Amino acid sequence: DSSTETDGSKLSTHIRFLIEVATGKKGKESVFYFIFLSVLLFSLSAAVFIGLFGVSVFFILISILIGILPYIYLRFKLKSVQLEGSYEAENLLGELTSMYKISDFNMISAIDKTIENIKEGSLSKKALFILSLKIKEYRGKEELQSAVDYFVSMFGTEWAELLGMSIFESIASGTNVSVSLDNILSNLKQIKSSIEKDKRANYEAYTMVKFIVPVVYILSVFTCVKYFGFTLARFFYYQFNTALGIKFFTATIVLSLVGFWAMHILSRPKFDF
Repeated sequence: DSSTETDGSKLSTHIRFLIEVATGKKGKESVFYFIFLSVLLFSLSAAVFIGLFGVSVFFILISILIGILPYIYLRFKLKSVQLEGSYEAENLLGELTSMYKISDFNMISAIDKTIENIKEGSLSKKALFILSLKIKEYRGKEELQSAVDYFVSMFGTEWAELLGMSIFESIASGTNVSVSLDNILSNLKQIKSSIEKDKRANYEAYTMVKFIVPVVYILSVFTCVKYFGFTLARFFYYQFNTALGIKFFTATIVLSLVGFWAMHILSRPKFDF
């Protein structure tokens, strides 16, 4: 079925994009290893849970969640990479604008010169290098747009989208986009101070939440011992030797890890409009 093949191709492309941007690894074999790891994690966790507690919808759902942890990790890693990359905006725009003017408004030449001048290992350098390879091989506006879209998606920001539009317009029609580039850079400089304030506020909130979760667990142990007549031995017996206790503990750990990842990403806002 052609629609199934298309969906499978889209999924494979999506996973390959996540792996390439998040980890730097390329090639179709990386998708195979990703799927293999996901299936392995699901199978092993499901086998362990079924062996210990029998068939349970709860533990099947937990096993599925464990199986998609590689995908969750890649999503969070992508967000983390994009977050760091968003703060390269001023340097990237400034350098590209300068090189664009020096290169007599030749965008392809400006991109190549910018690659030479920006920091090694940065997302900007990686994104521009991939873009440079693609725009030297494009055979029509659709392929050019696809190359620019890939560049924009590596950052996932509004300023990258505006930059991508300028790059496309310059290469496709030869339009002088220096005013557009100057405007994007000017707008980024204007929002810099407000971004810094948001970053400090969000980090303080993240720091508080990071310490609240373990404190809440310790308080639950204290409450059971102090007010419900539990001994520590009895509390940990119910926690780790009964199905209900294991379910509660497993759900707490998994949700806490996901929550910590999410809070870590959200604690620092993107450098964007």
